[in-house]
Parts: sequence; structure tokens; C-alpha cells
Amino acid sequence: MSREKADSNEILRQEIRKQLGSAPTRRFARTLPLFRIEHHMPERFLTLMAELDRAEAEAGPTSAASKGG
Repeated sequence: MSREKADSNEILRQEIRKQLGSAPTRRFARTLPLFRIEHHMPERFLTLMAELDRAEAEAGPTSAASKGG
């Protein structure tokens, strides 16, 4: 990579970092559902977790997870 291109990449990296860290961007990100904290577990997720627990229990000690891989 040429020195000029490396300098350009560094300037771009700094500018992106500055913009992502700005107060308006952080305020905006907090409004997006992806960045909100869920304070409760949705029922569908609880059901899926219970199914996973049952499947792992049925698989017993021969499952890949218990073999370490």
C-alpha cells in the first residue's frame, strides 16, 4: 500500500470514528430497536430455549458439546 493511500485510509478511519462517537449519532443509535436493552425475555424466545434444553437433555453425554467440540 502506498504511503498516500495509507494516509488517506487513516484520515477516513479517524473521521468515521469521530462521527460514530458524536453525541447526535449516539442519541440516534439509542432510538434504534437493535440498540435497545430488552428488560424481559419474549415468550417465543423462552419457548425456543426450553426446546433446546429438552433436545440437549435427550442427546445426553454423547452430544458434540459435551465432547468439547
